[in-house]
Amino acid sequence: MDYKLEPKEVFRFFREISDIPRCSGNEKAIADYLVAFAEERDLDYYRDAKDNLILRKEGSFAYENEDPIILQGHMDMVCEKDENSCHNFEEDPIQWEVQGDLLTAKGTTLGADDGIAVAMALAILDGDYEHPPLEVLITTNEETDMSGALSLEADRLQGRHLINIDSEEEGILTVGSAGGATIFATKEIEREDREIEVSKVEFSGLLGGHSGMEIHRNRGNIMKIMAKFLEKVLENGGQLCEIHAGTVDNAIPKNGYMLLHLPANSEEIKDSLLKEFQEVEGSLGIVIEKSHRGAPFSKELSQSILGILKETPTGVHSFVNDSDLVESSNNLALIHEKEGMIYLENSLRSAKDGKLVEMEKQMESIAKKYNFCVEIGSKYPAWEYVEDSKLRKKAERLYKEMTGREFDTVVVHAGLECGAIASKYPKIDMISIGPNITGAHTPKEDLSISSTKRVFDFILALLKEK
Repeated sequence: MDYKLEPKEVFRFFREISDIPRCSGNEKAIADYLVAFAEERDLDYYRDAKDNLILRKEGSFAYENEDPIILQGHMDMVCEKDENSCHNFEEDPIQWEVQGDLLTAKGTTLGADDGIAVAMALAILDGDYEHPPLEVLITTNEETDMSGALSLEADRLQGRHLINIDSEEEGILTVGSAGGATIFATKEIEREDREIEVSKVEFSGLLGGHSGMEIHRNRGNIMKIMAKFLEKVLENGGQLCEIHAGTVDNAIPKNGYMLLHLPANSEEIKDSLLKEFQEVEGSLGIVIEKSHRGAPFSKELSQSILGILKETPTGVHSFVNDSDLVESSNNLALIHEKEGMIYLENSLRSAKDGKLVEMEKQMESIAKKYNFCVEIGSKYPAWEYVEDSKLRKKAERLYKEMTGREFDTVVVHAGLECGAIASKYPKIDMISIGPNITGAHTPKEDLSISSTKRVFDFILALLKEK
């Protein structure tokens, strides 16, 4: 632990959290840790079947009879690593590095999204601060399908004001967010009854990023580049044997690979693509290596994969009233083999239900055109902006008093758990804030140490407001 990190109490808990593997879907250990934290301090707590936790603490002196405040974050993290990293997310602690004001991880995601929220909440529960009665809600599976927040029981929370600490830019006050849906497309794998020489073609070097917050940056989607390569290979007599790209639905895919029987002009195809996409952010790399012998996909399957990859849109679908604010988007997220099937996943987001339905129908139409079975998976609701928000007005006033600046009050193109919580608790008044985090969902994720202190101090001040 580097005790130069301030506030010490926040980073002490963040270090303990970072030592516990907590990829989405693997939250039992971190939930056990949170239960132990509560029991050691004789705090009331509730743990549900999804491992969501509510930790409660009475109000401090002179605040005992104030209305409860809910502090909220999620315990899971996106587990991404550099291609040459040997990190095991099921066993290894996250390795920190301090670079000036930034806290980063060695070759992996840092997990500040949203471990820093949990650390702040634990520091407040553990400390001697002035505050009303507190309910700390820490949820699971936020980074995949928000199934934790969506499964909340509607009668467990008593507070009517909630501070979500899952935003990633200091000075931004989030007051609404997009809803979304996941679309799955599958097709049975059919192979020819013969073996051929196969080469492995690896694609890497794009920046990736969050499929909501960074979808407008046009950073490039590796699956679209792979589709162009595949098209040229098939046109020149090559064949496809295997394809993998992407990791999770909320990260823009930045690397992938195919096993292919390559035509004689494969180096020319590679060079032409590197030239065509040289303006894409990052440093696109295409590496061809001899692999082994294998059975190729049927021609029909190969053409179907090519077709669905080419026609499925990715990026911004629509803007709000011709502004630069994203209204709806699609992330062509991942493709791989699963139980004898080709499995493709898309993540849709929209601030308007009508646009979301429109995109769902478009995805279904494309999938069926290429004989893929299609299923709409998890959906999460939008968090709609509420004009009359007592908590928002209090936060805006206090921020101006503390900093001399106005909050930038926004509705974001990302799925926040506030929408899922609002679907169960429609009368809760909510805001979302957070410290500066960049590169979330990528191994380049970093957290500003000084921003963390300022946001923590602001939360403490906000809790003191009556």
